[in-house]
Amino acid sequence: MIKRFFRSTPHELILGYDIPSPRLTRQGWLLIFLYLGLPAMFIGGVLDFIVQIITGQCMGLWCLFLK
Repeated sequence: MIKRFFRSTPHELILGYDIPSPRLTRQGWLLIFLYLGLPAMFIGGVLDFIVQIITGQCMGLWCLFLK
């Protein structure tokens, strides 16, 4: 069953040219990071800050830099 997902289709010539299959570029990886990575890091930072305010204990990554 796994082989079915990883099976590659044979290359076809389009007007005599061998066109490579679509792939993610650097800009695509950057956009994935911007849309998924930055909001996740921001939400995590806000949650760490809220826990610090409520409990008085620093539990976030920035605690390593504050000491």
